[in-house]
Amino acid sequence: MTIQLVPLSDRELSSQEWINRTNRAIAELQLAGIQARLRPQGVRGIRTSSGDDDISIRIQGDDLEQLNRLARETLQRLTGVPGLQNLAFSAEEETQELDFRVDRERAAALGIDVVDINSALLMALEGRVVNDYVEQGRSYDIRIRFSADLTRDIQDIESVMLFVNGRNADPVYLSDLVSVSVVQAPGNIRRDSQMRVVDVSASLMNGYSLANVMQEIDQRLADMQMPEGYSRFDGGAGQALQEGQALTGILLGLALFLVFVVMAVQYESLRNPVIIILSVPFSAIGVAGGLVLLDMPLSMPVWLGMIMLAGIVVNNAIVLVEYIELQRDRGMLRDEAIIAAAKLRLRPILMTTLTTVAGMLPLAIGIGEGSEMLRPLAVAIVFGLSFSTLVGLLLVPVIYSLLHPMQRKEQSALKIEDVSHAR
Repeated sequence: MTIQLVPLSDRELSSQEWINRTNRAIAELQLAGIQARLRPQGVRGIRTSSGDDDISIRIQGDDLEQLNRLARETLQRLTGVPGLQNLAFSAEEETQELDFRVDRERAAALGIDVVDINSALLMALEGRVVNDYVEQGRSYDIRIRFSADLTRDIQDIESVMLFVNGRNADPVYLSDLVSVSVVQAPGNIRRDSQMRVVDVSASLMNGYSLANVMQEIDQRLADMQMPEGYSRFDGGAGQALQEGQALTGILLGLALFLVFVVMAVQYESLRNPVIIILSVPFSAIGVAGGLVLLDMPLSMPVWLGMIMLAGIVVNNAIVLVEYIELQRDRGMLRDEAIIAAAKLRLRPILMTTLTTVAGMLPLAIGIGEGSEMLRPLAVAIVFGLSFSTLVGLLLVPVIYSLLHPMQRKEQSALKIEDVSHAR
């Protein structure tokens, strides 16, 4: 069931706050036999988990009873973990089924095949499609089945008579050959890699870090022994976060490499690209600070923001280094060129940074419908770009002076200038 909230301007709570409040209200009701949980919809194309839950511990094995026992033990160990709510496991979703046990020896003695019994049961409970008809271009099945009044309880089903083609004996009642009972069975049977699995799931409370909660879960499950042939692994957002970190590391490294190659080709040197690329890691400090300040967890949108920052952050350093090189080509001393570039390029650098930050600010604040889903991306860009710009204005000139020693003619000119000042 999908719930669509009224526009953000007409409510006081964000979607996540409303979900958390509603989940707490549902938990307080303690509805017997009913499980209800609200989850936010994700961004299409951005995978946050293989299922709908933040935490999903998947237990894999052959025997369903053993899986249920392990799931209950896991659930008991996870109870009380700070930050977890809506703890449940998939085997709890049970349903009632009719269990039919055929007395094969008696059926064989009467000359009745199991297929005949199955056909009689299908006819009584589901019916059989015998034809169809077409009305206004649409085809409809014609199904023959027993009246609902004749199959209301087990006694009605047991009174079904079996007639076998080619057999002139008296009809046989289903109760003579089949024992019928109502049993509890799993609502659904889940498989992973063609093996049965049971999921122990939970959702993360607002304000808790997924990495910290997963660390606590790993500690509680560390001494839990798994029988031979059974395994336990993470199938929720924790797994997705690890996969996202690995993939983002590759993409981020590739982005930095491509940026470095382009700059190396343009400058025909490795020193200036190294100076420029060293300003990128400081954006990660800004991103971390923004997440801590706003109490936001690490997620896939944050990693996407980091990849975008790899191409944005270097622009300011390129502007500064390029102007220093230009001033030195015009005959200005190294230190004078650095000071002049810092003074003259300060305004353009701040303007480009402020325009980018201003464009992301509405999304980072959370203004507008659906902004909560992509807010981490905007926060990463705003804080990462702002911090790297402030640090880069101080760091790039220092690194440039270390990697670009004065040339001999600059040293000679500096000595002549010192002598003239001394006189």
